[in-house]
Amino acid sequence: MFSRLWILVRREIWESPVAFKWTPLIIAGFILLVTILLLIIGAKVDNEQVFTIDGIRMYAQMDDAQQRLMAAGVMFSAGSLFHQIMFLVVVFYLAGSLYDDRRDRSILFWKSLPVSDQMTVASKILTATVAAPIMYLGGIAFIQLALVLIASGYGLMADINIFTEVWAPANLPRVWTVTLLGSLVQSLWLLPIYAWLMFCSSWAPRLPILIAVLVPVLIGMFQHFWSFFSNFRLPDFNLLWVILERIGRGVLPASVEWEQIIHASESEPSFVPKEEMLMSFKSIANAFVSWEMWIGVAIGLIFLAGSVWFRRRATDS
Repeated sequence: MFSRLWILVRREIWESPVAFKWTPLIIAGFILLVTILLLIIGAKVDNEQVFTIDGIRMYAQMDDAQQRLMAAGVMFSAGSLFHQIMFLVVVFYLAGSLYDDRRDRSILFWKSLPVSDQMTVASKILTATVAAPIMYLGGIAFIQLALVLIASGYGLMADINIFTEVWAPANLPRVWTVTLLGSLVQSLWLLPIYAWLMFCSSWAPRLPILIAVLVPVLIGMFQHFWSFFSNFRLPDFNLLWVILERIGRGVLPASVEWEQIIHASESEPSFVPKEEMLMSFKSIANAFVSWEMWIGVAIGLIFLAGSVWFRRRATDS
């Protein structure tokens, strides 16, 4: 079963090479190009690299905690664009995942193969929630490694120990591990959104992405106006707000403790965030065991079951 599922996932990646293979490479190339252009402009302004080298030496004089915080911030920022674009790619991929087979009338061909509808749906959701984060992590790792190499070159110019001042604070293996785990937890967090898109794709007569967006928007607007005109107050529960909040907390990996940072900075003006707040196994574990996570997973499984049901009864019409 697992070998067949692996083959189906590979087929999904093969059928969407731009989304899963080329897009992370293009993002990495774009970030690298912008970085190089900024360095060239900086070299024109600072002709002899005096200010740049002085800045690197000032960084080398910081304590280890500050260096790790700065390195974690740079590494996390370098990967944020990948996660945002990956979310958009996955949204459009899932919105057309079951609809496209009906639109181009290839569904009867796929149904003639010895592959169950459950396996088909599972392969598509696994492509979005597991394969895509792993492939985008490749682009993230590439650009992070490139940034560390560039920083090492400038470190050599500043005559500092690049292993203790650049590579050690960056701690790339830990960053990559946390990013991968955070991305997988992020996929679980967004599972109800992803499964809803697949559910709409399984039955929508056309434009499943539009239907997937309009239904919660209309329900949320109805809740809002009904509560306002009947009770003269905003509703305590609004479906659209819940969805937007879940998306807002799920586009970036769940390893950032924003609430803790905001609360600490408000209560203590001299508060300085630590590197563990940006790249933390603990925060990933906390997100994984939260009740909000598993309520969403349960809702997602219901939508996936509905997708299988509609897929089983689908035709090429």
